Amino acid sequence: MKKMYLNAPAALLAGALAPALAHAHAASADAPRIGLGAGLLLSVVYGLVGILLLMIGYKIFEWVTPFSVNDALSKDQNRAVGIVVGAIFIGIAIIVAAALG
Repeated sequence: MKKMYLNAPAALLAGALAPALAHAHAASADAPRIGLGAGLLLSVVYGLVGILLLMIGYKIFEWVTPFSVNDALSKDQNRAVGIVVGAIFIGIAIIVAAALG
């Protein structure tokens, strides 16, 4: 019996990289070039904006919940709250990446 799932990681990687490579190839012909310093500065600014928006999203989540998220994470060590906070960070990061990209 042949195992079909052996090439699944390669297929997932190819599927994930194909749109990014196609976009990079299409954008490279028309996009204006910026210098290394400007690119690094923009990366730092976008990174700081992303971190700030993540912090704001966490504070909004903490404000909306009827219990103290910090106490649930630190004192009670509630894993469910940790998973939800991690999912919120990932969700906000995806939105910020789409907005800034």
